[in-house]
Formats: sequence, structure tokens, C-alpha cells
Amino acid sequence: MSTHARSERTYRLTYGALSGLSGLALGLLVAAGRPLAGVAGFALLLGAAGYLQVTYPGALFDERDRRIHQRAAGRTLALFGWACAVFFPTLTALVALGYATWPEWLVPIALTVPVVYGTYGALLLVGRRRQ
Repeated sequence: MSTHARSERTYRLTYGALSGLSGLALGLLVAAGRPLAGVAGFALLLGAAGYLQVTYPGALFDERDRRIHQRAAGRTLALFGWACAVFFPTLTALVALGYATWPEWLVPIALTVPVVYGTYGALLLVGRRRQ
């Protein structure tokens, strides 16, 4: 493996780690009751990832990465879509039959699902019209 390939791999791994850690820092610090520290940690770590990308000499991500990302995004939407299609109607039926109660923390998630898939549907229509 060439030095350039090793350097590119190191940059990519560091970029991914910093990006992932940014979300983790936000979530953990918010859960710990330190929301402003979470926002600061998120901004700092994600900013560092962005800095790595713009300072890398050359293209750190290319069309191969774009295709992989698109496949992963599509599979993620499909997985969560099917999970929600089973989970939410099942929970709704259980609540209606008196076997369960609707947890309050689930309301924002239940409302987010149609927003995400509605946005996806709208962007899909726009994308198809452009072709």
C-alpha cells in the first residue's frame, strides 16, 4: 500500500470517527443534563471533521463513495420504513385494545416518521421530474 493510500485511509477513518463522535457527544451530554456542552462538543468535533476534509490535498471522497452512501441511505430508509410500518400500527392496536399505553417519549418519534418519509417522497418526485 502506498503512502498516499495509507494517508487517505487515515484521513477517511479520522473523518468518520470525528463525525460519529460528534453525534455521540451531543447525545450523551444532553442525556447527562449538559445540553450546551453537548452542542459545543458536537460543533467542535464536526468542525474538526470538516476541516480534515477541506485541508486534505485532493478529493477525499469521490463518486464511488457517493454510490456507497446512496445505497446505504436507501437501505437505511427501507429498514426504518418497514420497522415503523410494523411497530406503530401494532402499538396503536395494542393501545386501542387496552394492552399497552402510548409512551409520551414516543410521540415526537411517531410524528417525525411521516415528516422524514414525506420529505423523501417529495424529493423523489422532484428528482423524477428532472429526468
